[in-house]
Amino acid sequence: MLRHSAFFMFRDDTTLEQAVEMMKGLAYMRFACPSVRALDFGLDEFGGSGLLREEKPWKRQPRWRSRRLGPPVSYDIALHLDFDDQAGMDDYNDDDVHHNVAVYNASICRGEETARVDWWYDGPPLITKNSYKHSAMFIWADESDEASRAAALDAVKALEGTPEVQQVTIGKNIGTLTTDFDGIIDIRCADKDAATRLIAGEEYAQAMKQLGEVTQYEWMARVTHLMHGL
Repeated sequence: MLRHSAFFMFRDDTTLEQAVEMMKGLAYMRFACPSVRALDFGLDEFGGSGLLREEKPWKRQPRWRSRRLGPPVSYDIALHLDFDDQAGMDDYNDDDVHHNVAVYNASICRGEETARVDWWYDGPPLITKNSYKHSAMFIWADESDEASRAAALDAVKALEGTPEVQQVTIGKNIGTLTTDFDGIIDIRCADKDAATRLIAGEEYAQAMKQLGEVTQYEWMARVTHLMHGL
């Protein structure tokens, strides 16, 4: 399957009602855009960028000073769309319904912050309804080498052996936008409790530390959400 993943960050004044309206639009694309084979979306379960908005902008840790710490918050909402091939994705990108939904999304989200990855994976759609997905997009550090990058991704893949994790899938971006991220980590957990324990656990911390050594960790984009599975 060819998947388009996008993470959005709300504006400071975005309301819950607007967020719900956005999710309705995302869900509608599954039925109105013929080339979409499967679609998943969801709000971040751990506060998203709301934690960021609790602190005044001039008091926040700027990303360019948080190289080892990473960003202080997650993104707010994730969208994952699956297609049979590149032609299907191209049809979606030209679809008027997609354009109309995107206009509304842009009105309540910080477009310059949107994180995107287009990536291939084997097997049926990576959607298990009512399970939880923790996913993260990353950007390689220019100075990192291929061997160190591979070792870091192996450490992430090894999380599949922890009791909290059901599946780990790693995707490489094939998109051509200059704003695309380089890759994505897709982790499936049975429920919110398992996702919570994963993120708080030592194994996850060690894997993220190793990944952080070869990526621009301050720009990593994360969302943990309930899978709807359309």
